[in-house]
Amino acid sequence: MPNVNITFSLDEATIRQIKGIAAHHDTSINAIVRDYFAQLVNSGIQEKDAMNGNLQSLFDYSIGRIGRTQAKKILGVEDKMLAQMLLGAGFPPPRASLEQEDAMLEEIKDIHFV
Repeated sequence: MPNVNITFSLDEATIRQIKGIAAHHDTSINAIVRDYFAQLVNSGIQEKDAMNGNLQSLFDYSIGRIGRTQAKKILGVEDKMLAQMLLGAGFPPPRASLEQEDAMLEEIKDIHFV
């Protein structure tokens, strides 16, 4: 099947950050987006009721359907564990302010992933 081009917009700060991430990992923004969408499609979440319980709550939090406080309450975890669960599920964290991101990174800097 041939590739189809799509267009979307992001704020300038996000674009700068994504360019930095892409450069750091010697890839392109296009490759990052393409890989993310491929992972999303391959995850099976498009199937009805494919996710339930904790996974559904993590996905809802990741896409901004529920807030951090609500996600922590539903899952019965604190910030550090919520971040670990998102990573383990393969979901990106919801967009936060730069100050919030810095605080979260500082909090989880000593986590060692296997």
